[in-house]
Amino acid sequence: MFKVIITQRVDFLKERNETRDALDQDLCRWVMAAGGLPFPVSNVLDEVSLLQYLHQINPDAVILSGGNNVGDFQCRDNTETLILDWANLHKIPTLGICRGMQMLVTWSGGTLNEVSEHVGKRHDIYGDISANVNSFHRYGASSVPEEFTVIARSVEGTIEAISHRDWPCEGWMWHPERDLPFSLIWLDRFYKLVTRG
Repeated sequence: MFKVIITQRVDFLKERNETRDALDQDLCRWVMAAGGLPFPVSNVLDEVSLLQYLHQINPDAVILSGGNNVGDFQCRDNTETLILDWANLHKIPTLGICRGMQMLVTWSGGTLNEVSEHVGKRHDIYGDISANVNSFHRYGASSVPEEFTVIARSVEGTIEAISHRDWPCEGWMWHPERDLPFSLIWLDRFYKLVTRG
């Protein structure tokens, strides 16, 4: 099994005055179905501790999970920025899912824009990838930095998937873990992303 670092969303429970890291168990199941072993990473680690964690785990891949918007929680943005810097430096295969793709765009200097009709809907995507996918996002990218290639768009032109030109790194605006049973298309694509790295 290959080892996969997975970032976590941040949830603030006002009634308990608690801030929690959270990860959908189905994303861990999805990683295992693809042949991986998931290692969630906390958003409380400082730079030194996070780099030690990455060194100790020595992952074969990274997943930036969904949930939250970029800018909602600085601790998560900081964690994912450091992980992306490290993964890019070492060319570790990386997948950004929904918010994770948004983070890839902003981390590389791109900008996000608000989109409509993309929360709780299914729609078709076209390009190098053509499929019918789920959608749970309020923000998307109208363009991406030059180091990325757009590999799928929605009918109205919203960017739905991107691929880095010289690093095994992709961003998908859909949640493969939310389609049950898991689609073999996305499991196979993730497996190939990891193994080509």
